[in-house]
Amino acid sequence: MNNYSVMEYLYRDANNFKAWGKILLSGTLTNNDVTEIKTLLDFGEYFVAEEVDIPVLYQELWKFSNGPTVADHAYHEYAGLHPATDDDLSSTPLWGEVTSLIQKFRDIEGRWDCSKSVHYNY
Repeated sequence: MNNYSVMEYLYRDANNFKAWGKILLSGTLTNNDVTEIKTLLDFGEYFVAEEVDIPVLYQELWKFSNGPTVADHAYHEYAGLHPATDDDLSSTPLWGEVTSLIQKFRDIEGRWDCSKSVHYNY
């Protein structure tokens, strides 16, 4: 067993087009960590990626629309946390430590600032 975890997330625009992503974390997440992170998300699932330094995914959809559209918004969506697999370890760049991720979410305290997103006031 390794000492790495993965957070999966996605960007879903208002037209329900999706782009998926994941970050590799050093350290092991506990059930309490997962529960705490969910309580810090809007409605238990939404966050502003720019505010917690998680790579944004909406640019994946821009290649089909030649840039932002009226369907774009500020929020990314939490999809899950799990122990890293061998494939995750070989294909996903290390983002940082589990404790750093949890602290970034704690620092926001559930008060997400959409003005940090390029889609604010779009």
